[in-house]
Amino acid sequence: MPAPQAEAAPSRATDSPALRLSALQAANFAGIGIHMPFMPAWLASQGLSDRQIGLTLAIGMIVRMLASQPIASLGDGRWGAARVLAILQALSAFGFLVLMSLPTPSAVIAAMAVMAVLSAGVVPLGDHLTTAQVRLRPGLDFARMRLWGSVSFLAMSTLAGFMVSRYGIGAVPVALSLCCIVAAAVALAAPETRHVPAGAEAQNAAPASPGRARLLLAFIVASALINASHAALYGFATLHWRSLGIDDGRIGLLWSASVMAEVGMLWALGRRASRSATSAMGFLAIAGLAALLRFALMPFATSFPAILALQLLHALSFGAQLLGVMALIALLAPPGRSAFSQGRLSAVNACMMGAATLLSGLIYERWGGQVFLFMLPVAAAGLVLLAITYRRAQRLALDFPPPRALPVDEPGAIRPTGLAPER
Repeated sequence: MPAPQAEAAPSRATDSPALRLSALQAANFAGIGIHMPFMPAWLASQGLSDRQIGLTLAIGMIVRMLASQPIASLGDGRWGAARVLAILQALSAFGFLVLMSLPTPSAVIAAMAVMAVLSAGVVPLGDHLTTAQVRLRPGLDFARMRLWGSVSFLAMSTLAGFMVSRYGIGAVPVALSLCCIVAAAVALAAPETRHVPAGAEAQNAAPASPGRARLLLAFIVASALINASHAALYGFATLHWRSLGIDDGRIGLLWSASVMAEVGMLWALGRRASRSATSAMGFLAIAGLAALLRFALMPFATSFPAILALQLLHALSFGAQLLGVMALIALLAPPGRSAFSQGRLSAVNACMMGAATLLSGLIYERWGGQVFLFMLPVAAAGLVLLAITYRRAQRLALDFPPPRALPVDEPGAIRPTGLAPER
C-alpha cells in the first residue's frame, strides 16, 4: 500500500492577514471609545475637581506629544511592533486596575500621566503594522482595515453608555482593562514580517534621501494642521448644539453620522489615495478644502438637517486627510523607519491639536459658536504648506507608483527569498 500523501493544511479564515489587521485596528480603538467619553466622568467620581480634570487631560495630551515618536520607534527594533504593542496593552490593563485603588487625586493624576505614555504608541504602532503589510502583500486595502477602528470606537461608545447606566461609572476602568487584555492578545496574532533583506526592502520603499525625508515631514505637518482645524468641533460642538436647543439624543446621531460617513468613504475610496504620491496629495487637498467649507458654514447652521449635512463632510475633512497622509508615509518612509514616521505623525498631531484646542477654549468662552471661523486659518495654513510642498515634490519628480507588492497575500503563498517567516 502506498504511503499516504500529506495533505495541505486547510486555509482558515483566521489566517487572513486582512482579518487579523482589521481585528487589530478594532481592538486598538475599542478602549478609546470608552476612554474618551467616560474617563472624565470617572475622574470626577474619584474626587478630582474640574480644574484637576482639565489638568489631567492637558498633561495626557502633552505626554502623548512627547512620547509618541520614541515609543512608536521601538517598533522598528529587534522586538518588532506587534510585540511592543502587546506589551503596552498588557501594562495598560494592569494600570487601569491600579487606578481604582489610588487614594488621592494627586496619585490619580500622576498615574494617568504614566498611562498616557503607554497609550502613546498604540495607534501609531497599529497603523505601522497595517501599512507595512499593505506594502508587502498584494490585495490588502489599508482603508478597509483601518475603518474597523472607527466602527469599533462608535460601537464601544454606545455600549459603554449602557454599561455605565447599569453598573455605574466605577465600571469604566474594569472595562478598559478588559479591552487592553483583548487588544494585547490580538496584537500578538497580528501579521508582521521582520528582517526584510535590503534588496526586498528597496523594492518596496521610496529611495531614502534627505530631500524625501524633509518632504515627508512637511506633509505630516500639513496633514496635522488640517486635522487640528477640527479642534473646536471636538471640544465645543456639543455645547454649541445644546445652546441651539438640539437635544442630546439628536446630538448623538450627529456624531454617529460623521463616523459612519467616514467609514463609508474609507470603504469606497480607500485604494485611490495609495495609487501614487500625487493621488495622496490630492486627498490631503480635498480634506483641507472640505474643512474650510465645513467650518465656514458651521456657525450659521442652526437647524438639525443643516448641521447633519455638515457632519457628513467628516468623510472628506477627516477621512481623506487620514488616507492621504497614511499613503504618503507608506510611499516615503525610509526603509526600517515606518514606525518612527507613524510616531512622528502622532506627535505632531498631538502638538497641533493641543494648541488648537487651547485656543478654541479661549475663543469659545468669549465668542461662542463663532469659534469655528477661527479654525479656517488653521486649515488654510495646512493647504498653503501642502501647495508649497507639492511644488518641491515636482522638482524632485516625486510621482512614483505605489510600492511593488511581494507575493505573500495568502497563507501558504511562496515567500521571497530571505524573508523571515511570519510569526
